[in-house]
Amino acid sequence: MDRQAQAEGGRFPTLVEHFRVRGAGLAAAAGGGALLAAIAALLMFHGNPGWMYDAKVYREGAQAVLSGHDLYANLHRAGFTYPPFAGLVFVPLAPLSTSAMGVLWTTVSMICLELSIWLCVGWMGIKRKRLRIGITAAACLAAIWLDPVFSTLLLGQVNLILMLLVLVDFWLPNGNRWKGIGVGLAASIKLLPAFFILYFLVTRQLRAAAMAAATFAATVALGFVALPQDSITYWGGLVLDTSRVGDPQNPRSQSLQSLLVRWLHTSQDIRPVWLVLSLAIVIVSLTLAVWANRKGDQLLAVCTCAAATLLISPITWQHHWVWVVPFLSWLVRQAWRSRSRLLWIAAAVALIEFYVKPYQWIPVNQVTDLHLGIWQLALSSTYALSAIMLLAATVVAMWRQRQPGVYSPGTPIGLPPTGETRHQTSTPPTSTGAVPTTIERKRTIAP
Repeated sequence: MDRQAQAEGGRFPTLVEHFRVRGAGLAAAAGGGALLAAIAALLMFHGNPGWMYDAKVYREGAQAVLSGHDLYANLHRAGFTYPPFAGLVFVPLAPLSTSAMGVLWTTVSMICLELSIWLCVGWMGIKRKRLRIGITAAACLAAIWLDPVFSTLLLGQVNLILMLLVLVDFWLPNGNRWKGIGVGLAASIKLLPAFFILYFLVTRQLRAAAMAAATFAATVALGFVALPQDSITYWGGLVLDTSRVGDPQNPRSQSLQSLLVRWLHTSQDIRPVWLVLSLAIVIVSLTLAVWANRKGDQLLAVCTCAAATLLISPITWQHHWVWVVPFLSWLVRQAWRSRSRLLWIAAAVALIEFYVKPYQWIPVNQVTDLHLGIWQLALSSTYALSAIMLLAATVVAMWRQRQPGVYSPGTPIGLPPTGETRHQTSTPPTSTGAVPTTIERKRTIAP
């Protein structure tokens, strides 16, 4: 149909309307794919004892809120360990059957996974829309089978939702009036995302820090208004009782504290060591995040902060490690840009590790888990060690690139700055990822 016919039949679509329709179609496709995945999960795992295990806890907490019962009394299964505001958020789950809740929760989680990967692919520098859509779709299919993502979907955990809230805050430009709300809301469900407020402070994003803190404070106040007794119970001391979450020696937990308990074969008198090491991790990760932020690398900044939260948490279950999705995105981007075989190997090892889940070969036993052998200790520590290695590798990269002229904003780590090349153009970096520093000639590198 030509333009005249279009005009006769109605107003010719504007460019804005064209993209609006395409955007709506893309959103419908993403939502439809998430719903199909949720229905498939229901059919596959309906008889699995772990199906929606944590979502049932959320639902029982919501039912306690509606009935006026004690939110923190042990209900029919594991106790509710979240702030009172979370109980209010989960109220829509109260009347749902397990099947209906499973489809709804999995659909929402899948949409959050899709959007999170979409943001990560954007940070990877993929600008062409079709290519970005294709990579996002392929990455989603691959990410579903990563242990943390699979566990989150199976158990009905909230991790993918919280990760998206944080990633959106990092995606928003500095000075945006909404920046910080996502972190504040995430912290109101699980406390550890409050760590990202420190990131906003040290990077002088004061408006975002204030918005995050105000959002969190508002949720606490709302909890006191709606659930005064539960709020007094939780904030009056229960918040510090980590024993309600689980045993630190459990191989499924790979926090720094759990590593210390298992490797030292005791849960006694480790708190001073744990606090000192946790403080060191906080300082290192924030230093790295500030450096990454100055270089315009928001993906690395969010990864270093997330690594810190996973390590310093008293208990970090396998499903908390959904942050492996941004981790792998950053590794793949750096490996591609720097042509580093070492980084490609690191990405492949990390991918295999989170598919294989080495801890599965260690039986969970409250007594024997304090007396593991060296190989069992290694298998039960791979996730945390990967996070530590990420921080260590970034420290090395920062130290190397502090030399004048070695790094400029927007230049991928492992590559020389725009306008010059180092040593020779045909020889790749050394096995350690280093680039020779002798400048033999200059050339212009296409962006």
